[in-house]
Amino acid sequence: MEQRKLIKFGASSHVLSLPNYWLKKNNLKKGDQIFVEESNNGDIILSSSVKEDQDVSVFTIDANNKTANRIEREIFSAYINNYSLITIKGTNLRNIVKNVRRALHSFVALEIIEEDDTKIIAKDFLNLKDVSITENIRRIDIIIRGMMEDMIKSVNNDASASIYERDFDVNRFCFLVLRAINGASRNPQLLRLLKIQNEELIPTWLLCLYLEDVADEIKRVSRFFKTHDFELKIKKELILHLHSVEKSYLDVMKSYYTQNYELAFKVDLVKDEIINDLNKFFEKYPVTGVARISERLKKMTSGIGSVAQVVYGKGMRRKG
Repeated sequence: MEQRKLIKFGASSHVLSLPNYWLKKNNLKKGDQIFVEESNNGDIILSSSVKEDQDVSVFTIDANNKTANRIEREIFSAYINNYSLITIKGTNLRNIVKNVRRALHSFVALEIIEEDDTKIIAKDFLNLKDVSITENIRRIDIIIRGMMEDMIKSVNNDASASIYERDFDVNRFCFLVLRAINGASRNPQLLRLLKIQNEELIPTWLLCLYLEDVADEIKRVSRFFKTHDFELKIKKELILHLHSVEKSYLDVMKSYYTQNYELAFKVDLVKDEIINDLNKFFEKYPVTGVARISERLKKMTSGIGSVAQVVYGKGMRRKG
């Protein structure tokens, strides 16, 4: 190992001399660009060009003696771990092919390229460098806002089918963000290209999971409206509670975009008030449908509170 000393250069910089043999080996001369990359453990890596990852990674799933749900979870794991090819093999594929195909279609840019009675091969056509984490979180938010509006309308007019389809879209974009974050955590170059700081990876991962939970609860609440017919007075009061939850969600996302950490604290505190009001609502109307919907709304509110914690946690880290 060869040692080199840092040389002070000007008021705010330092330079490091490079060995001639390395410059010649990489055909470098005065004025050429050198790429500087920080590894996961903080070491500096110098290279003469941007390295492209050309490796094709393959993940094989043995579908024999496994339920469709288990296979779907393995596909999810393979996707967020950035495998290029996912192969599902088994003698019982004919019985679960619809489930497998739907699972594969749950992920952005994952396409089936080969299929027969014993195997299904899906190829990843995504370039993570083209993914914008910020834009995809906005997409998730926009979809959830529409789902919230339709959830309130569903008290009187069923919109559960439409909400269910949009929840599917929320999942797709959430999975995409999780995949990008996972890739960035292992690749400093990708971390820079995605324009995200290392300390933001875990909070952004949590944010996505909490938003997905909120969308799931909207879907479940909307389904309950389809199967329960309430008296007019219950519907009117229920709509008020739904608007309270909706406002809480809009406020927490406003705090996220504007970095208004005080507003995030307020949302987290209001969460307890909303949950208390929902408990009183059930005490006032102790019927099965009200109980089920109140519990789902409380879980949704808790998810919104968790988003708030991510937001003001970010603010506290900055102050620190």
